[in-house]
Amino acid sequence: MQSDAEIIQRILQGDIEAYRELIQRYQHMIYVFIYKMVNNRSDAEDLTQEVFVKAYEKLSSFRGDSQFSSWLYTLARNKTIDFLRRRKFHESDEQLAYVPSQASDESPQDSLMNKERRREIEKAFSMLSESYREVIVLRCTHEYPFEKIASLLGIAESTARVRYLRARQELAKLLTRKEGGLVHELPGI
Repeated sequence: MQSDAEIIQRILQGDIEAYRELIQRYQHMIYVFIYKMVNNRSDAEDLTQEVFVKAYEKLSSFRGDSQFSSWLYTLARNKTIDFLRRRKFHESDEQLAYVPSQASDESPQDSLMNKERRREIEKAFSMLSESYREVIVLRCTHEYPFEKIASLLGIAESTARVRYLRARQELAKLLTRKEGGLVHELPGI
């Protein structure tokens, strides 16, 4: 398997098809990050495509000082923040779509309860600031260590830790405002 640097070198030398390898390698990671930030499949797909188009256009500016994935993530982060700033977050039918449970013997009542819990968690998550949402996504979804989160966000590791702690506290506060609270349902909170 070729390294990112080797693939980038091939692309810069005119092998346009080599870019597919980078897309295949990082598309899922970028999509998941964007989706967790915008909570809409269609928007996440569009933004992911835009990120890869922009990355291709700017590939010659990649100096190799950091990992390609970090550089690509920064492009995705900036594109997502621009998108969120341009458009207020609106709930859509897709956000509230039923996600089947892992349990095959789930009753309709349990299914409805799970759907309601998911809706409340998504609503609370959408109320967090962009900086809190991204640190939660990076830590909980991608399971990045704080050192990598700090590097990706361009902040100190201690700042990343504090931001994550405050994000968890804020999310817990938002969820406990709901009748009965949902804090106990979230891993690590």
